[in-house]
Amino acid sequence: MYLKLELVPGKSLGDFILGMPISEALNNIKQNNANIHTVQIIFNDNDPLSLDFVIKLIDDGVLLRFEPRSQRLRVIEIFDVKKLSLSYRGSLFNQEDNTAAFVDIYSKFGPTYPGDFNYEKSVYHLHYPGLSFSFKIPPKFKSLYKESTDLPIELPDRSGSPPVEKIFIYSGLQMKTPLAVLPNYNEDIIVCPNEGIYFTKRNCFLTFRSTTQDVLSDLGPPSKIYHKEEDNMKIHTNVEGLVAQDYFYNYFHLGIDILFDIKKNTIKKFILHTNFPTHYEFNLYSKCFFKIISPNHSNPLYSSSNVFNMIKNHGKVRPIDQQQQQQLQDNSSSNSIVNSNQSPLSSSPNNLPIVSTVVDNQNLGHFNLDNTIPFVHPDLKWDEVQKIFGKCGKPVVNNRGSTSNPFGSTYLYGYSGTIFEIMKNNYIASVCLFNDTASNNNNNNNNKNTLSNSSSSTSSSISGGGSTGTNNKK
Repeated sequence: MYLKLELVPGKSLGDFILGMPISEALNNIKQNNANIHTVQIIFNDNDPLSLDFVIKLIDDGVLLRFEPRSQRLRVIEIFDVKKLSLSYRGSLFNQEDNTAAFVDIYSKFGPTYPGDFNYEKSVYHLHYPGLSFSFKIPPKFKSLYKESTDLPIELPDRSGSPPVEKIFIYSGLQMKTPLAVLPNYNEDIIVCPNEGIYFTKRNCFLTFRSTTQDVLSDLGPPSKIYHKEEDNMKIHTNVEGLVAQDYFYNYFHLGIDILFDIKKNTIKKFILHTNFPTHYEFNLYSKCFFKIISPNHSNPLYSSSNVFNMIKNHGKVRPIDQQQQQQLQDNSSSNSIVNSNQSPLSSSPNNLPIVSTVVDNQNLGHFNLDNTIPFVHPDLKWDEVQKIFGKCGKPVVNNRGSTSNPFGSTYLYGYSGTIFEIMKNNYIASVCLFNDTASNNNNNNNNKNTLSNSSSSTSSSISGGGSTGTNNKK
């Protein structure tokens, strides 16, 4: 059965809307699994940020292209129009047994400027705002359109009007126009290790003293609640053979798991997910856009604990506008922040489209996280993380077996209050946050003991959050 989809130039094709996150698109496909049967996800294993994430609906002739950093839909391509029934403003213009031709498109969508002709491929492109059509021209006629502005409404041999070969839906006037940086669909989260996390849009804090009621008040009800079940903890059961289990609040749409202590009902751990397609938990969570402050800044003013107190005591964090960002660029040296007009299609690791933030405070002025304080965000590689957090020892290997994890082992590196789960391509899969302040105060040799203790508990910390999503969502 062929899909019947409404096309809206510059906006959507059926339920696929430009700007939607990849997790939402995949959920739409799951809900329509009676009609969409074969789906392929295409990405670069070694460097997933270098190319678009692509969802290919093989039997339906549709490609969905997602900008890899924001993970938002930027282009919809119909590569086989014969497999779809398409309508525009409620009126059919393409059917599986009657493919639209140039004359049909020109009649349905109206006049437009002359298109452009690819002589080598013998393909004519006709453009409308937010919409382009491609038509295959027979090679014997391609010389007619090399320099001409004539439209190929009818072929010279009266064989008819050339049929549509491909359709592109995009935001803007032209596909060649550079895309503006797509804003994150989830709010930025500022993370201060051993302290807590700050939600920039909600203007709320969650610390390791926050209760379930605090979380419900700030974030609303979770997607799921999951109680930990670990066989390797049975040795600690009480006389009756029962053990009280900690429990997770899973916020799949925020990319966050929160672990609560069963006795105190306070936060024990946060787990933040990056939603890379090279990880076995891909699409269980939306991407979490975190900014983790370094605990080891050479200036104590910019330590994670001090930054957390400054934000908490002096006002909310808000985005920098373009004028403020330009001023900061002019005043900075080689470590200047990224221009917000930079195209997200650039794959250079030194040219990341990061949204900047400042702290409002009469005494501090504009306190710029991007320009002043080093922080870890979800698009950094492991070697870049170590430049900010410092060198780390050997990792704990997290291996779930090839059956449940076709991407191989991940590696868990522990710092004070922070554990990074790193994939084989050196990108971050998830980050586990816990309060390590007490152990630091009790150890004379803080760094060695903290890293050792963190690493030894890393596997259960990360897998606890992961299994939460797996059990409840798959």
